[in-house]
Amino acid sequence: MLILKGEERLNTEQIMGLIGRINAIIYVRVSTADQAKKGYSLESQIDRCKERAITKFGYKDSELIALIEPGKMGDDPNRPALNHALYLMEKGLGKKFIVLHPDRLTRDNTLQGIVSRKIWSMGVDIEFIEFEVDPTNPESMLMYNIQGSIAQYNKAKISANSKRGRFAKAKKGEFPSFKRLYGYTFNKETDIPEYNEEERAILLEMKNMLLIQGMSSNEIAKELSRRGLPAPDGDIWYQATVSRILQNEDYTGDFYYGKSKVVQINGEKKQVPTPEEEWVLIKIPPMWDHETRDQIIKHLKANRKGGRRSPRDYLLKNKAKCGRCGSSCGSGSVSRSKSGVYKYYACRRKNAKGYHNGKKVLQCHGKNWRVDIVDDVFWKWFKKLLKNPTEFLERLLAETSNEKKIEELKNKANKLEKQIEGIDSEIANYVILFGKGKINEDMFDKLTQPLEQNKKYVENELSVVKSQLKTNKEVEDKNQKIMQYVESFSEMVDKDLSMDEKRKLIDFFIEKVTLFDDDHMEIVWKGNDDQKTQGVLFNEEMGAILDNSHRNLNHIQTYGR
Repeated sequence: MLILKGEERLNTEQIMGLIGRINAIIYVRVSTADQAKKGYSLESQIDRCKERAITKFGYKDSELIALIEPGKMGDDPNRPALNHALYLMEKGLGKKFIVLHPDRLTRDNTLQGIVSRKIWSMGVDIEFIEFEVDPTNPESMLMYNIQGSIAQYNKAKISANSKRGRFAKAKKGEFPSFKRLYGYTFNKETDIPEYNEEERAILLEMKNMLLIQGMSSNEIAKELSRRGLPAPDGDIWYQATVSRILQNEDYTGDFYYGKSKVVQINGEKKQVPTPEEEWVLIKIPPMWDHETRDQIIKHLKANRKGGRRSPRDYLLKNKAKCGRCGSSCGSGSVSRSKSGVYKYYACRRKNAKGYHNGKKVLQCHGKNWRVDIVDDVFWKWFKKLLKNPTEFLERLLAETSNEKKIEELKNKANKLEKQIEGIDSEIANYVILFGKGKINEDMFDKLTQPLEQNKKYVENELSVVKSQLKTNKEVEDKNQKIMQYVESFSEMVDKDLSMDEKRKLIDFFIEKVTLFDDDHMEIVWKGNDDQKTQGVLFNEEMGAILDNSHRNLNHIQTYGR
């Protein structure tokens, strides 16, 4: 049995080889709460689903794929293992989709209906170990929907009760939970935070450095690290850490519980602010008063205003990545020369101002990349691509093109069909001999049974080949649609587009652009299941496109610093 966990995936070539050979897909999911309260475990779910596949349907171990979803919530529509399971079934893998219980599939009634209908529409049966459902039976579907509603209700009720309990505790002046707050230690016996005298002394000195000595956040971070004082999260003091600590309202003694909450947006958990009227005030020992905090904020704003650079928009916003460490690149670095002021794409980890023992710590070493050159080279390349997409896309799609494979499968199917015709002809001859009394019934059975068995084997092979042929044709059709889609944008790039419009256009196609120290970019395209892309090398000086089709990514030559 093949087991895929979380983000693990099969590529197109592997899927093609398994079509017709995989009869069931097993899906298992567990969250920490499920495992603790109900005794669910990934191993037990797999064992029970596997047992059902073997005992009820007679499938072999080699005919099963298990997809494991560890630590994901049941109402999350963007679960990697579930999405890949749906993709595999869409490609023709599996006749049965086996799950322990409907609440392992989803805990949202609407999502349950969407996922179930999608699976059934692909001709795949859903088999629950602890529940029976028949999509053709109205009563069965009613019970299935009721089960989904109950699961959703239970989840919502548990969440609401937990939230109500936490807020009730907060209104009593107690802490439902207490995250690490620099300068305090949480006393579990009294259930309130107390001064950490060592950290409190550092906090008060940080305040004096800012308000009395006129030091900036960066200078404070450097001085604290020079003294060897421990930082809140390790040995490195960052400018951002100092600024964040000094502005924290909690140090006035007013700790507000419930200032933010975690919500699920498009399957992703995000922390969002809550309305101020929902906050619950809990008093803690103060570090300074509100007037002092106002002075702190005023000084920090003055420091930022003095060091502020004139903003400049840049093309690869939220797309540019550092080729050294993989972090995002922003356009925050500048250099001044006789020819003017230039902005640069710089790795955010490189620009993070952190200090250890008084010395600046660089988490990423290397050059920056000039914004004007990178943006100009990229846009010219992108514009040229959309204006003349055919040649590029033919190379791009060459790696996923299945024309040769389709031809091979057609030839194989023809051979198998002729082989079946030959077997049928041979059986027909024995039928004639039996009809004429030349052979008796025992002899007829003895002669035809091996032929029937061979015919069944060949027919199974033919079924596999036809499934593979169908899938390959679907991929080829998808490639043609991509060609049409890109060509529809060719007229748009000639217009006088704003920076925001250019970015939106790029976002249709580009996942990320990675900048490297040897002055080239690597571009990853969106929506490619295998994450394969055609390689193209662009030389900015020559203005020429050099074919580099053996590479998996697009390369654009540019310059850095």
